[in-house]
Amino acid sequence: MSDTAAVLDRFLAAWSRRDLAGVVDCLATDVVYSSSDGSVVRGREAVGAVFAEQLDGDPDLEIEPVAVRGERGFGYFSYPAAADDTTLRGVDVYTVRDGLIVAKDVLSKIA
Repeated sequence: MSDTAAVLDRFLAAWSRRDLAGVVDCLATDVVYSSSDGSVVRGREAVGAVFAEQLDGDPDLEIEPVAVRGERGFGYFSYPAAADDTTLRGVDVYTVRDGLIVAKDVLSKIA
């Protein structure tokens, strides 16, 4: 298993357990998180704070296994349909270097 696949497996396993410490342990100190709304958060502590809020969110988030190509990982996610019958769907794009996530870009839409 590549370093990229290994760290993303650890990251997603920690995410599924809602284990913030495990999630943050997978992040580089200078990690950059870019959201679909255009916001950018930099640094392990700041990104960890964003992830803490997300981990408290909807427990019905569905995350599919990540496909890996070199230092990049790509994963699909979705939420069950909301009361208005819309669904948030998206793709996470990860960049891994030296066994840690250095970037997570989120591309999502409501359908």
